[in-house]
Parts: sequence; structure tokens; C-alpha cells
Amino acid sequence: MRNMMQMFASALIRAREKGVKLNLQKCVFKCNSMLYFGHVISENRIHPDPQKVRALHEMWTAYTRDELQTILGRMNCLARYIPNLSSINQPLRALVKQQQFKWEQQHDTSFTNIIESICSSLAFFDQTAGNVELQVNTLKFDLGATLSQNGKPISFASRSLNSTKQNYLQIEKELYAILFGCVHFHQYLYGQKFTVGSDHKPLQVVLNCPISKSSPRLQRMLLRIQQYNLIIAFCLGKEIPIADALS
Repeated sequence: MRNMMQMFASALIRAREKGVKLNLQKCVFKCNSMLYFGHVISENRIHPDPQKVRALHEMWTAYTRDELQTILGRMNCLARYIPNLSSINQPLRALVKQQQFKWEQQHDTSFTNIIESICSSLAFFDQTAGNVELQVNTLKFDLGATLSQNGKPISFASRSLNSTKQNYLQIEKELYAILFGCVHFHQYLYGQKFTVGSDHKPLQVVLNCPISKSSPRLQRMLLRIQQYNLIIAFCLGKEIPIADALS
């Protein structure tokens, strides 16, 4: 408690020195958990604001295209809690583009899976603890990345590949997945030594060879990845189930 009060006093002194003003009505002191920008933060966990999840439950069925777009927007705000978002919301995204809007069983299933993912919680990231791992995996149309620490998931990311990237060679897709994961989790990974788990063994060769021996496309990605202190670790697909499910 004494250390906490000392840190609090130091923060107030620093704020005064820098001319930072605090709104007392918006300050919370000596609490076990608090709501911050749509997330409930406690000692060791972070989970979404129940009101945000409740809002999605209340919009259980979309009757119009505009309502569905609103639902997808709210889901994107909670994307870090949804480990396979780009895959399981694909039927919903496809419905937005269809000429005839008709909500069917597959859309109910997609929505249910997303809600179940949102209701799970993630661990905090401890910058001093080390043991950071980025898991990546790709398929033809999607790629996924999972940030973990000490075996506990911190956050998830996934995205669909456009028509150009779908035609990449597999080694190019795998390296692009690493680049995507590094950029997406830059605030966690930059300056950290971390391991990249991938089920694509040729990545080790590409990352350990001189850049000049790679294709121009790989060179561009390798140059961007150079700023990160990463080590490639080959893993079987079954050993990276979350990232594999994302893609």
C-alpha cells in the first residue's frame, strides 16, 4: 500500500510539473477493478464492458442491412476478444454484400460463436515478465496471429486476404502473417525479445539468409521485420491451435 501511495504521489507531482489537469469526478481511487474505454480492468484480467456485450445480445437478429453493419462495427470494437473473427463473421460480412438480405441459420451460428468468444477474458501483458510469443498461421483466404505470454493469450488478430495476397506463394503468405502480427501488436513487441511460432519450416531459412538472396517481395517484408527482435520457432499446426483457428 505504501508503494502504491508513493507511486500515486509521484504521478501527481509529474502531472503538476507538466501542466496536466485531472478531473476529480472522473478519477477512481483504491478500487479492485475499473471501467476504462470499454474494458473492465482488474488485477490480473481484462474483459469487455458487460454493457457492450449486452448491447450485442439485444441486437440478436439484424432485420436490415444497416442494422447488420452496426452489429459488425460493435464487434470490431471488441476484436481483441474474438480469436477467429475474420473466419466466424464471414457469413455476416457476406450477407452485407448480398443483393437480397435474408437472415438465416448460418448467421445465427456465426453470431453465437462471436458472442461466446467475447464473453471470455484475456490476461494482462507484463512488459517485464518476458516469455512473449507471437503465433501465426495462414490459409488461402485468411491469416491469424495470437500474442501470448507465459502460455496465456493476451490478444488476437486476424484478417482476410485480398485477391492479390491470395495469390502469394506460401512462403510469402507466412512471412506476411509475421509482418501483420508484428505491426498489429507493435506496442507490445517493439523493443521486446520474442518468439514467433509458425508451422512453416522454410521461414527459418528465409530469415537466416542474406536479404539479397530473397525475392523483391520478400525483401520488402524482411526489411520491415528487421526492427523487431524475434526468433523463429517451428511448431506443428496442432501446437498453435489458436492461431491456426484464426486463419
